[in-house]
Amino acid sequence: MRLRSPLFILMILAFLSLFFFNTWQGFRYQELEREVAGLEQEQKNWLEKNKKVIAALAVLSSPERIKSLAVDSLGLKPLQAEDLIEIELGGSGID
Repeated sequence: MRLRSPLFILMILAFLSLFFFNTWQGFRYQELEREVAGLEQEQKNWLEKNKKVIAALAVLSSPERIKSLAVDSLGLKPLQAEDLIEIELGGSGID
């Protein structure tokens, strides 16, 4: 029996190739798993930042805060009915 037959050598090469590709796939899987974990953590961080920004926006745009800024900082006062002026446009051709 010849151990160096082409079929035997081909089987050894096929086995070694499959072993190499299996090992390579294992390393690649671990690398992708670490990348996914990192991206999931980054996504959680962005979601937390987004929640904080939304909460800050809700506080900063509240009507009470806007009113207090208008009165205290800008010296504005609420509009009274007698301060309101209505302008009517007559037949000037504007529809």
